[in-house]
Amino acid sequence: MSADLSPRKPRKNRDAVPLSAVLSAAALGRRLMKEEGASLVSAVAAGSKNLPEGGRGTLLALLYGATRRTATTKALLAELLERAPKEPVSSLLEVSLAALLSGEWTGFTVVNQAVEAVRSHRSTERFAGLVNAVLRRYLRETDSLLAHVSASPEVRFNAPLWWIERMKAVYGPEAEAVLEAGLRHPPLTIRVNTRKTSVDDYLKRLETAGVPARALGLDAVQLLKPCPVEAIPGFAEGVVSVQDAGTQLAAHFLPVSDGDAVLDACAAPGGKTAHLLEKHRCSVTALEIDPERARRITENLDRLGLNAEVCVADASDLDTWWSGKAFDAVLLDAPCTASGVVRRQPDVPWNRRPGDPKALAKTQRMLFKALWPVVKPGGHLLFCTCSIFPEEGVDQVAKFLDAAPDASLVPLGEGLEGMMTLLPTDDDRPETDPRLPAVHDGFFYALFRKTDHRS
Repeated sequence: MSADLSPRKPRKNRDAVPLSAVLSAAALGRRLMKEEGASLVSAVAAGSKNLPEGGRGTLLALLYGATRRTATTKALLAELLERAPKEPVSSLLEVSLAALLSGEWTGFTVVNQAVEAVRSHRSTERFAGLVNAVLRRYLRETDSLLAHVSASPEVRFNAPLWWIERMKAVYGPEAEAVLEAGLRHPPLTIRVNTRKTSVDDYLKRLETAGVPARALGLDAVQLLKPCPVEAIPGFAEGVVSVQDAGTQLAAHFLPVSDGDAVLDACAAPGGKTAHLLEKHRCSVTALEIDPERARRITENLDRLGLNAEVCVADASDLDTWWSGKAFDAVLLDAPCTASGVVRRQPDVPWNRRPGDPKALAKTQRMLFKALWPVVKPGGHLLFCTCSIFPEEGVDQVAKFLDAAPDASLVPLGEGLEGMMTLLPTDDDRPETDPRLPAVHDGFFYALFRKTDHRS
């Protein structure tokens, strides 16, 4: 199906900000991602700086859309041009092609506004003809161009070849399903604050409000239609929080009793800290090395009416934060490749390098070695990552046990093993175990207990 080049009435910009301005801002974000390895979140923040507030929604849509089509737009430009133009024109073409692929705007609108964007800067205005020609050629030859580039596995899975090959080496026949899961939009899952209401009562509230939803696992509810966070019933009052159902398992797997002292070692943005406080009358120390991310922990706790000791500190540098008093339970949600949350963070495969799983596994072992001494005898440490690479999961367990003779792997719950890899899924299947949600991102969990020589 060829795209329509006729100058139909363009769709009104959803944010009442010229699309040309948003395309320029999105091109800036894409350039930072390619040249500096900036995250998608950082790219959105950078693009927003010189954009009117009303344009942020369109900027988000453009940048996320361009990132979800990284391989496709790269392949299309290779077909449409003998040599890619210099930045920022190359990135402008990428986000413009992604806008055309999305179908959110007419072909005429995108071409017109992309040309306007390139003309609006003295350093790029001479490329207006090139941008016009490239985008119009794409519109004329859409079907043949897409048919040609779609044969590439990178385009099919929107990931670099090394990433695809790593997944196939680890998961064999399951790899394609895992890779395809990364292409889908993530589910909107929320955590019910059981201090304020029950899952059943909250589902009734949603039904009354006309919001279709279903229960997942123990404290999770999936909203079946997209909804802005601020419009979720009960969000402003702290009745619910946005949190993936797989992430919510951390507060269930870590053994905590009322009165316990708990450490959340890498706590931002605070979802797991808050969940622990919602479930137990315990005290939580939440560590975060980045001051801005630490501020988000406090903001989230304030909305929920909860309190924790939030410290800006490097978890591995005990001298800067530890009083010497051991903790009953430690949650180590360690830095990782985020290979299990690609559908939520589509920039991950493009920002990682083949050596990253091994390098991050080394960081994880360092954190475990540093934090094991703060666990009380008889206490527990729950290790988790949002990665599904074995270097950051199952391979770590043996290394952890070798490093700490007084550590043993214990079941995550009755009838469960001591470690668990969850692959991303959005099945409609019924849940056979209420502890394990049918819809979740990819995670790894392992639970360790410190030997109590007194018992």
